[in-house]
Amino acid sequence: MRLSDIKILLFALVATLTFTACDETEEAGEFDNWQKRNEAYIDSIAKVARANADGDWKIFLAYGLIDTLQWGNQYYVYCNVIEEGDGDEMPMFNDTVLVNYRGRLIPTKSYDLGYIFDESFTGALDPETDVPTKLNLAGCVRGWTTAMTQMVRGDIWRVYIPSELGYGQSGQGAIPGYSTLVFDMNLIDFERIGTPIN
Repeated sequence: MRLSDIKILLFALVATLTFTACDETEEAGEFDNWQKRNEAYIDSIAKVARANADGDWKIFLAYGLIDTLQWGNQYYVYCNVIEEGDGDEMPMFNDTVLVNYRGRLIPTKSYDLGYIFDESFTGALDPETDVPTKLNLAGCVRGWTTAMTQMVRGDIWRVYIPSELGYGQSGQGAIPGYSTLVFDMNLIDFERIGTPIN
């Protein structure tokens, strides 16, 4: 091999190593591999919820689906009970609810608790002073409705909704496609059709 060929090979090798090193040290973008990261996140939540180590987890198959063995983690809503309310009456699909909530994405490098994309209160949740939002359950994403129809007045839950039960692959506004939604939800009250909330 000639000296010029060796120099070219060495130059190519150094350039390749330099390029590879730069690629490896470059930080990942906020939403790089977003779909896979969200799938891994909901799988990790499902594992914790199914282990139910502290007894504070509830798991619900998406509203309207029949429970069979065919459904994967993405068709369940995972609810961590923060505070239990009282009563045994729960909202139904067509009811209107009064609720305090905060919606976030999964944690990222810029948002270690997850980017807040919507909220009805600021700061820490205080059911005594926060002004709840009035929503019709039939107009909410399937995962939200699934969780809310299992809550009683006063419940405070952290709810993990897979993208398939949220905004799917298309996303919505500040919510990218394939996003797992994480909601802190506090059911204050609800009304049946034709019965106003007092």
